[in-house]
Amino acid sequence: MTADNENNMAAKSKKRAYLIDSSIYIFRGWHAYSDEITDIDGNPSNAVYGFTEFLHQLIEFEKPEYIACAFDAKQTNSYRRELYPDYKGNRPPAPPELKQQFKHCRDFCRAAGIADFSSNRFEADDIIGTLATRLRDEGFSITILSADKDLAQLIKPGDMWWDFARDKIMHYRDVEKVFGVKPELIADLLALTGDAVDNIPGIPGVGYKMASNLLKKYPGVELVLENIDNISKMKFRGSGRIQKLVEEHQHILPLNKQLTTIVTDAEFKGPKDDIRWQGVYQDALNSILDYLNAGAGRRARWLNLQAA
Repeated sequence: MTADNENNMAAKSKKRAYLIDSSIYIFRGWHAYSDEITDIDGNPSNAVYGFTEFLHQLIEFEKPEYIACAFDAKQTNSYRRELYPDYKGNRPPAPPELKQQFKHCRDFCRAAGIADFSSNRFEADDIIGTLATRLRDEGFSITILSADKDLAQLIKPGDMWWDFARDKIMHYRDVEKVFGVKPELIADLLALTGDAVDNIPGIPGVGYKMASNLLKKYPGVELVLENIDNISKMKFRGSGRIQKLVEEHQHILPLNKQLTTIVTDAEFKGPKDDIRWQGVYQDALNSILDYLNAGAGRRARWLNLQAA
């Protein structure tokens, strides 16, 4: 038996926790489904519909014993904005008709017996990073459900990153094939390239390919900074130009690394600490399905779900 096979068998024998980056699937529901899907008050519930359809498919096909949803709450005490006030400053606020649906998604999770977590200081990524770290210490393997590349930094051997809607899966070794660096260096990669989605400026002219070249030679932003004078000696076209760019913009890298590193010891609260899924709460679920104006088929699908 090969070492890879042994590792795969060991991973399969472990308990597995499914950690969900909820906002991704709420926004997908918002864009994918018609706003003619409404609750009993006539307000759009298309985002809730899309999110809960995703949850149902996941539970039906994977039958997870352990599952949790991480939500992005309003950041009234943002850890990253304390470091960098312009963090995510380029993002327009969510429209009111979408904002109200986030609460319904959380209420649905609770009625469906799914643990949900949020924080006014830390993002959903940090909640997932912290849960993953705690659960690994308890012997779990982790499946992270998201389309966010930042979360790839959390993957360890035996874990999975899964873009559910596109059915795209990355295991530990796949991350390097996609990004050019191992998961442990994803935060460094993003520190060098910047992240336009989060309004983090990178070094001009340094994309993923160039950043991965630098990090293969000097694995970490700290080592890149220590070896700026040696970049021009590296054997790639334009190494002298890249050295000058790194010299000129080196001041942004330490802060960038703080911003792009997912926190793994965040403090946050949820309605319950246990993420074992033991089935739906029928009365609570019926109540929210009534509010969402759910049809008989949708109601039956949820009420018939059974815990493993």
